Amino acid sequence: MAKENAQVDEREARMGRRVNGKVSSLLTEIEKEDIPDRLLDLARQLQTALNDKLVR
Repeated sequence: MAKENAQVDEREARMGRRVNGKVSSLLTEIEKEDIPDRLLDLARQLQTALNDKLVR
């Protein structure tokens, strides 16, 4: 049972790293665009929310 939990935790961690990496690359692309500061702020809030969710 503990082994199964460890495998699930590792899968979630890998997924979290992929999601976080993708969000980071998207934020980098957004920062390059001529966009309103509000949109960039919302994108950063999204990244923070995703990080918080993955930590829990």
